[in-house]
Amino acid sequence: MTYQNYLPFILLALLAVLGISIEINPAAQAWQLFTGFHLAALAAMACMSLWGLKKLPTKGKRYGFIILQLLAFRIAYFPIVVFSATAACYSELLLQYVSINLPIKIFPALFVSAALMYATIAYVIFWALTGKAALYGLMFVLGVPALLISFANPQDLTFLPDNNWADIQPLPPVSQPQANPYLLGVTSTQSSVGQKMIGLAGRVLYEFIPKAPWSQAVQGTLEQEFINHPNGNSHDQLTYHYAAFLAAHQAIKSR
Repeated sequence: MTYQNYLPFILLALLAVLGISIEINPAAQAWQLFTGFHLAALAAMACMSLWGLKKLPTKGKRYGFIILQLLAFRIAYFPIVVFSATAACYSELLLQYVSINLPIKIFPALFVSAALMYATIAYVIFWALTGKAALYGLMFVLGVPALLISFANPQDLTFLPDNNWADIQPLPPVSQPQANPYLLGVTSTQSSVGQKMIGLAGRVLYEFIPKAPWSQAVQGTLEQEFINHPNGNSHDQLTYHYAAFLAAHQAIKSR
């Protein structure tokens, strides 16, 4: 096996180590989340490019593969943060039933799942470029909601999807979930189409969050943040998610 065969496993292991470093640190900060999600995206793009570029027949398709991955990074970033956090919730739920009390339940799964999601997107892009026309339809069906969510209003029209590297202080108080609040975003007369899509996605996903300590703390904290700020754009919601992740983490570590 060449180094390229080992590279994905090495990068996933490094992402898991980064997650562990956050997990064992009660005072983890937003820049660590920022770093983890960006490294997850870059690791996935690097591995998929090394795998796929030599398989594409023309220079134009090779350039297209790289450009489309970069666009996917920008467009899918916030949805992937949300979905990888959901994957981490199920990781926590699963580990509740393991007799060994592992101190690492959340953040390794958070970053590893994000990398796997980016790799899956790149895989779909690759096969679309090789002539699988049906996959263009799949990219459109999944891409339009992600586009609306990531560019919810003009303030989201930024080059990078995330600039949440500054420490978030104060962190919000941790709350337990009470009721699904996301209809507020769907029915608000002040929200854009993108903000309504954020509300719709939150309303659907709310029902799938498992009952585990970190998961419930994040869900309840985000519930209160959304009630207080139902018309937040993608950047605002990303900040609320980071704050909820960290607040829930600190609350659990302090017990």
